[in-house]
Amino acid sequence: MPYPIIDALAGSHIAVDGQLIAVDAPEAGPLYQPQDARMYYEVIRVVQGVPLFLEDHLQRLKRSVAGAFTLPAMLEQESRDLIRANSLNEANLRLILTDKTRVMHLTPSYYPDVRTIEQGVVTGILAWERQDPNTKIIHADYKAAVADRFARPGPFGPCTELLLTDRHGYLTEGSRSNLFFIKGKNVISAPDDRILLGITRRYVSQAIRDADLELAIDLLTLDDIRSRGIQTSFISGSPIDLLPIRAIEDLAQTSADDPAFRRLYTVYMQIVQDYVERHR
Repeated sequence: MPYPIIDALAGSHIAVDGQLIAVDAPEAGPLYQPQDARMYYEVIRVVQGVPLFLEDHLQRLKRSVAGAFTLPAMLEQESRDLIRANSLNEANLRLILTDKTRVMHLTPSYYPDVRTIEQGVVTGILAWERQDPNTKIIHADYKAAVADRFARPGPFGPCTELLLTDRHGYLTEGSRSNLFFIKGKNVISAPDDRILLGITRRYVSQAIRDADLELAIDLLTLDDIRSRGIQTSFISGSPIDLLPIRAIEDLAQTSADDPAFRRLYTVYMQIVQDYVERHR
């Protein structure tokens, strides 16, 4: 199913094959039209003008293309040039590669406000099993299924995120995030080969150790969560950091009140700030 290279935009300039051009330049026009090209991509959060964990994103992109073509050495510099050209210190940087072109542009960023972090977010469930979760390729059919499910509110209202289940009903990850549960000192996550290995997830793992918690690998269904009395869950991702979950479909959670989650959140946010300070 064809899909445009650029589907959301922020700022005044984009970068095409290393050249900065205005978003309304004639040569940018085809980028907004659906295309059949195979598109590899990364979305990188920009914090205080710094592309967060950029080197990790570029390494994952390299793994995604898996030798289909070579990543240019100047991607890091091009990303910083684009951020400066747009004068946006808080945004998302999107990098798309096809076999014919590379495009960088900024997209509007959503960052949860204090109330959302204090209360948690509502999530729904989408039955969708990624065939190759560790390769970031744009799939138009997946995007359509996600959009359709987001359009239908759940028992607690509109969903902020959707949690994916496989054919056996196991919750694996979010549609655009990684998923965790907390029970006591254990922070539970699906096995690496069942999910997209999020960049944020790598630093969450570091924060788990620093917060004196333990990472436990397991797969859970919604019924497992009910029967085991798990009341804390959260999602993580580049644009959102860590967000507590208030509800999974009809199952209420008290995630934001869990001292273990609060400690983990504080430790993770310090990791983010330390990175920003080192890369200004």
